[in-house]
Amino acid sequence: MDREKLLTEARDRYGEALILGEPVLARAVIEQALGRGLSRAEIYLEVLAPSQIRLGEMWHEGSINVAQEHLATTITMEMMDYLRQGMTPRKGLGMRAVVTPVEGDQHTIGARMIADFLAMDGWEVFFLGNGTPGKDLAEFVRQRNADLVALSSTLPEFLANAATAAGAIREANSPPPKILLGGKALDRTTQGAEELGCDATAGDVLEAVAESRRLVGLREERLSLEEQLAMMGLKIKEARTSRRMTQQALADASGLDRTYISLVEHGKQNLSIGAVLKIAYALDVPIGDLVVSPSSDGKG
Repeated sequence: MDREKLLTEARDRYGEALILGEPVLARAVIEQALGRGLSRAEIYLEVLAPSQIRLGEMWHEGSINVAQEHLATTITMEMMDYLRQGMTPRKGLGMRAVVTPVEGDQHTIGARMIADFLAMDGWEVFFLGNGTPGKDLAEFVRQRNADLVALSSTLPEFLANAATAAGAIREANSPPPKILLGGKALDRTTQGAEELGCDATAGDVLEAVAESRRLVGLREERLSLEEQLAMMGLKIKEARTSRRMTQQALADASGLDRTYISLVEHGKQNLSIGAVLKIAYALDVPIGDLVVSPSSDGKG
């Protein structure tokens, strides 16, 4: 069974466990996925995150109630604790980050994932499980002498609170830390980072880590080959799905095998320049949109 099928099966079974509210079943699904060779990072990004998003959609649709949604969130947080225990962080970077949902937004999964991936990247991370009023958050950031504040907003109605928090942080800290904003709310707004009072935005967890490094001047440190491939694979998958293309359709258009495309999207396949060009042409995007290329000046 290829990795795409393994991930789909794990995602479906994990989603069922969440709907049933069965933490033992959820743990069994995750353990089996690990036993079949899926990485912890893949499970975070391709099983836990989409399953939780789907549960949120079901709650909005009225298919499940608030209690079920809260239990599902608790189960996923427990699975994240379990997965994190088996991950080996990088050598410390000497950088501090405060990560929190924006005030009023009770969705914590996205912020927690960013916190976990930053910690694995070598950051000293202070994760605030709940949204904190801007004034109190600004004081906490000052006390911890943070280099970065990562805010998360799942619902667009709370984006204004991100701008309020950013303003309070800048007023209370001199020089102020860099401020990054992520979360699904960004998919439903045309406002950019500057309009929201932040230095940058990130559309997903891997981009959040890359942007965090860039903002504090660490982008010049080279990413490992594994990280490069993972980020490139994510970019290719995002470009494909945004065009409503299947993996088979991309394979046909690029003249590559579907299994090869699956491995690429999951960061498990090294690519030649020729293969990247074929994929870029098939997706009708500039090759630069797919390649992760840290700049030497730290500006992008």
